[in-house]
Amino acid sequence: MKTIEFCFFRHGIAVDPSDPSVASDPTGQSRPLTDEGILKTRAAADGLKRMAIAFDKLLTSPWLRAKQTADILAEVLDLTPEELPELAGDHSPEELIKALAARHGRRTLLVGHEPLLSATVAAMLGADFDIDFKKSGACTLELEAFPSKNPGTLLWLLTPKQLRWIGKT
Repeated sequence: MKTIEFCFFRHGIAVDPSDPSVASDPTGQSRPLTDEGILKTRAAADGLKRMAIAFDKLLTSPWLRAKQTADILAEVLDLTPEELPELAGDHSPEELIKALAARHGRRTLLVGHEPLLSATVAAMLGADFDIDFKKSGACTLELEAFPSKNPGTLLWLLTPKQLRWIGKT
C-alpha cells in the first residue's frame, strides 16, 4: 500500500515585527528573512537534502518569509514551489487540510507558520498536544490515505539545529 507523507517546515528567522522597515504592515505578511535566517534555512535545507527524501511537491504560504524559505528549499532540493493560500498564518487547520486534499503529492513539503503548522500536525495525528516548531524546524507525518479517517504516524521531528548538523555530516 502506498502511503502519503507530509513534511511540515516552519519558515526561517524573519525581521522582527517591531522593526521600522515592516512597521507599515500590521499583518506581518511582508516580513522578510534576516541574513541569519537565510543562512540557517539553507543549512537546514542541506540537512533535508542529505536525508534523501524524494519530495514530489513543495507548497508554501504566500507570506514573504515563507516564500523566501520555500525558494531556498526549492533551490537546494530541486523543486518548484507553489503557493497555497491556506498555508498563510491566518488560516485554520481545517482550511489547510481541506485545501491539501486537492493539492498534495505522495511526499509533500509544506512551508508555513506557527501556530498553524503544529495545530495541523496535531489534527492529522488525532492528538491533543502542541509541537514546538522552531524556525527552520521540520517534521514528517505518514498517512494511509488523504484525507484519512485514521490518525497519521509521526515519522520524525527535527529541530533546525539537528537539520543543520545532518547537513554538515
